[in-house]
Amino acid sequence: MPSFSQLSHTAQLDLLDALTRSALSTHYGLDGTAVRMDVQQYKDNAVWRVTPPGGTSFVARLSIRDGRPAPQQRSEMRWLESLATARTVAVPEPLAAADDHYVVPVDVPGHDEPSTLALLQWLPGTAEPPYREPSVAQAMGSATAHLHEHAASVPLLEFDRSVWDAETILHNGHALTDPVVRTQLGAGGADTLRKVAELINPDLHEGGAEDRGRIHGDLHRENMIAMPDGGIGIIDFDDCGTRHYLLDIATMLSSIHRVARKQPGAYEEFARAFLTRYAQVRPLPADFGRLLEPYLLLRDVVVLNFVTGAVLVNDAVANSWGPGRITGIVANMQTYLEGHSCPGARASEHA
Repeated sequence: MPSFSQLSHTAQLDLLDALTRSALSTHYGLDGTAVRMDVQQYKDNAVWRVTPPGGTSFVARLSIRDGRPAPQQRSEMRWLESLATARTVAVPEPLAAADDHYVVPVDVPGHDEPSTLALLQWLPGTAEPPYREPSVAQAMGSATAHLHEHAASVPLLEFDRSVWDAETILHNGHALTDPVVRTQLGAGGADTLRKVAELINPDLHEGGAEDRGRIHGDLHRENMIAMPDGGIGIIDFDDCGTRHYLLDIATMLSSIHRVARKQPGAYEEFARAFLTRYAQVRPLPADFGRLLEPYLLLRDVVVLNFVTGAVLVNDAVANSWGPGRITGIVANMQTYLEGHSCPGARASEHA
């Protein structure tokens, strides 16, 4: 029998589908044979929208590789539970299994990594809210601020998650530590990244306790949901952790800049509305205007860490957008070293 890694992408997904259906029956009291399962993504996690006949939908997330250990996933679920209870920002609420655990083990034949399943309520709405609408940009700023306000004001004991700081992302990140990546970054790319890391490192160590706390870790536009009631929800907390709130803000601004940069004034309008509304809920982090640019660059390194690793194991990334994204980020960093502003940095003018 071939190992799991030797199966085709389709065969892997078919196997995981069957295992998830069985786990839903065993642990959550759902009839796994009767539910409809619609694939949302299959990368490090396999994610489905699960809909029982005549019932409301759920999200089933099966972590099979590079996933967080079960204790870290339980920390994620505790934060989601606390956020759902507070009701200041809409998030997918986790569901406990029959044994009251939020994360259950799943045995994947031929797979040498532990696999775990979590089930959450489906958050209704549409991904990638229409950011050009001022009210939507404001709602996105409000949701982000409420997320950070909850982190700052509601303690969670034993929150066991990654610390997304300069050491984790820059100095110990895949892009700077893996010799194979030097080839992917192109001539001089690794040196460019190292020089940028040296320049921004002091800035990334600034800030007090009020500027740090639990963060989403991957708060780009596709992880926000336009809700039917006009509000904004936040999904996909798989990368949540702790550190400076500016990383979440920079992640959102960077993701909007990528789609808005060719439309004159669109990014600036979004940034103005987003940041104004954020500041109405809670103050922007200290020295926002000066520190935004280093955190935009740090977000680019987060993307580099992901993409340079993904192109080695994921043909879809390697043969489509991956290499171009690497080239674009390295080029932006080289431009920054030449004295030009990082893309998106002008948002600080609208704070």
